[in-house]
Amino acid sequence: MQLMSEERVTSLDPVFGPMGIEAGKAIWSDTALTMREKAILLITADLCVPELGLPFELHVGMALGAARMPVEHLRELLRHIAPDAGMNIVAMGFAKLTGIIAEQGLPSSSVTPARERGAQDGEQAGEQVYDDATLAELHQFDPQFADDVDRISRALWHRPGLSRRERCLATFAVNVVGGTLGAPFAAHVALCRDAGLTKTELHAALRALAEFSIPKAWQALIALHELWPQRRATPTNGES
Repeated sequence: MQLMSEERVTSLDPVFGPMGIEAGKAIWSDTALTMREKAILLITADLCVPELGLPFELHVGMALGAARMPVEHLRELLRHIAPDAGMNIVAMGFAKLTGIIAEQGLPSSSVTPARERGAQDGEQAGEQVYDDATLAELHQFDPQFADDVDRISRALWHRPGLSRRERCLATFAVNVVGGTLGAPFAAHVALCRDAGLTKTELHAALRALAEFSIPKAWQALIALHELWPQRRATPTNGES
C-alpha cells in the first residue's frame, strides 16, 4: 500500500528511509486491527515519545485520509490520553494538530463551548471504569489520588467520539511506550479484555508499537502473556 509522503521518508537516508517505509507498510497492511485503531495507536505513541514532527504529521494524515477519522475524533483522542500521557505534551499535540488541520482547510472542532462546559461540570460523567479492587488498592495508598483516578476516568471514558475498544487501545499504547507495565498495565489489560479485545489483537497492537521501540514492545509482550489467563489443557484419560 502507498503511505503518506513516502518521498519525505526515503529522502532522509538511503538505508533508513526504505527501512521506515517497510515498517510503516507492515503496520498499515495488518488486518487484525482497523485503520482507525492503528491510527489511534500511532498518534498516541507519538505523544508519549514525544514526537510531534514528521511522524506525527504522517500519522495524522493517515488518520484523516485512509482511516477517515473526523477531526473531532482526533481531538477526542488527545483529550482521552491527556491524563495518562501528560497534560503538557498533549497541549503541544493540540497546537500541532490545529496547525495540520488548518493547512488542510478543515474545521478545528465541531464541539460547542456549551457542550464542553457541561462535560467539565461533570454532567456527562458515567459509571465507574476501574473495578472495585483496583480502586480499593489505590485508596490504601492515597485516598485522594484514588478519588481523582475514579473521577477523571468517569468523565473521560464515556464521552462520544471514540468507542470503549478504541479508548482501551489508546491507554494500552500509553503504557507500552511509557514502559509502565506494573499495576496500571494490569488494570488496563483487564479493561481491554472487558471491551472485547483479544490477545491476538493486542499482539497486533504491540507489533505496531514496536515501531517506537522493539525492546519496550518485547517487554510488554512478556507482561501481557503473564497477565492473560491461560487456556487450560483438555483433560485426558480421566484426568481433571
